[in-house]
Amino acid sequence: MRYLQILNFTLLLTLIACAVPENTRQLEPQVGKLKVGFDIDDTVLFSRDNFLLAPHMSDDPDHLDYGWVNLHDSLHSVIIEPVAELIGYLRAHGHTIYFITARPGINGEAVARHLSRELNFPVVVDENLFFSPKEREPETGHKFTTKHKRISSLGLHIFYGDSDTDIIAASIAGVRAVRVVRDPRSVEAYSRNYFGDTRGEPKSRAPFSEREYQKFISGGVGPFGETIYPIFSSGPDSTQVLKP
Repeated sequence: MRYLQILNFTLLLTLIACAVPENTRQLEPQVGKLKVGFDIDDTVLFSRDNFLLAPHMSDDPDHLDYGWVNLHDSLHSVIIEPVAELIGYLRAHGHTIYFITARPGINGEAVARHLSRELNFPVVVDENLFFSPKEREPETGHKFTTKHKRISSLGLHIFYGDSDTDIIAASIAGVRAVRVVRDPRSVEAYSRNYFGDTRGEPKSRAPFSEREYQKFISGGVGPFGETIYPIFSSGPDSTQVLKP
């Protein structure tokens, strides 16, 4: 009996010894394989119309009914084709794609379904789609991004986003940031969150004018040193390519 116990214990140790290296190999990052994150609004989806139509829950212009917004992407938001092509290229070469949005997560499954249909691969909440709404500093009342927490926890290598806060979040997380150029209609609607305020007078907190905005795009490097990924051709007749 004792011999059988020793034999069984030896076999168990042998199995564990064989299993540990395999598990270790699975945890190691694959060389040449990237984890790439994307913001959603004005990065993957041209959702300006969806936000403009959304009902407000108070007199605060930023206090939208995000449950309504998330349910109505399929009606009012349009996929940005050059970014969709980039995502398809990355996936075809074995890279992993994640989506991180500052929208609250109510009715988030509707967003996942819409992205799945438009991009032709499964997008699942809390697997490759994450909602990271901004938090408010209690003393000052200022809102600040929380995307850097998710970027860090996922171990991303690159993060694509259109807004200043996207670039800041990636920088805080120590990740390569790439700024996707907004559609001009979104710059007009949301000028204060894009290279400062490109439609107003330069201020200390928003120092960039329309002239600087064009310089950044033509130079290919943003105000935080990030690479710029233009989604429309330069020139006076340029228009963003959207998938109908």
